[in-house]
Amino acid sequence: MCGCYPSIPVFLHFAPELVNALCRPVLEFASMPVWTDDFAPHDVGRYPLATGQVYAARKHVGPTECYPPYYLCPAGTDIWDPAYQMPVEECGNMLIMLEAARSYGADAALAQQYRPLLDTWVKYLLQYGEDPAEQLCTDDFAGHLAHNVNLAAKAIVGVACYGRLTGQPEYQDKARAMAARLREKIGEGGDTPLTLDGQGWSMKYNLLWDRVLGLGLMPESFYAAETASYLPRIERYGLPLDSRASYTKSDWICWTAAMAPDPAVRAALIAPVARVLRETTSRVPFSDWYDTKTGRYEHFIARSVQGGLYALLL
Repeated sequence: MCGCYPSIPVFLHFAPELVNALCRPVLEFASMPVWTDDFAPHDVGRYPLATGQVYAARKHVGPTECYPPYYLCPAGTDIWDPAYQMPVEECGNMLIMLEAARSYGADAALAQQYRPLLDTWVKYLLQYGEDPAEQLCTDDFAGHLAHNVNLAAKAIVGVACYGRLTGQPEYQDKARAMAARLREKIGEGGDTPLTLDGQGWSMKYNLLWDRVLGLGLMPESFYAAETASYLPRIERYGLPLDSRASYTKSDWICWTAAMAPDPAVRAALIAPVARVLRETTSRVPFSDWYDTKTGRYEHFIARSVQGGLYALLL
């Protein structure tokens, strides 16, 4: 789901039911006996075979080989290395995607059908999401990180989305209380840190849904101060993902720009993305992961996550 979640702005804009379509295989796989974890799976296989989650599999196979049909394995089969799972990330992804789809007009029956899974995943976020332990997030190339503020933000948004999706406002109240405690830890004057213990800084792109869906988690002043604080950090080809490296993600830049109340801040954030397309010496299809100082692509090319560029239209 780490590839699906960034892409959903384009589907919400043109065909919200396709967001449900992205969620459906994950919900089905998570309902099978082999998946016994109390958090959502990362994937359902490697294209074009939906054989079950392959991320974090203890056994790796080459690009010309097929993974075994994990979905047929019985409960208790030792397939995945827990150190390489993304538990908070994936629970948040599923709850946010389903509520965003419903909010934009997709059928809510899918979420109702798999309600027991959603109940399990929101409990996970409430227990572990407010201060995530060391784990991976969607930006897995950056490695494991404990106390990830942006991941905590996803958990909070996920809890709020569950409340909306299931018609239980008490969960929205829980999310607002979590958000208030987050603000106490990271401040409200911009320059919020990368981690809850005050290290570094980072884009807080996961909070986009607070503004898009009107969840009421953070005040408008928070977004004004936070997005304005990114401006001095912008390099020639964009805002770095966080303080650990000079690379960035074009999808997350657009999500972050869409959070900005000030159109001038929004324009300043997205202008370097256009510049890298004009000036990069990397002759590859539009890469979402590139270096903000050189404009050279890092690794990824032509990925579906570029649907995130449409966040500016939500």
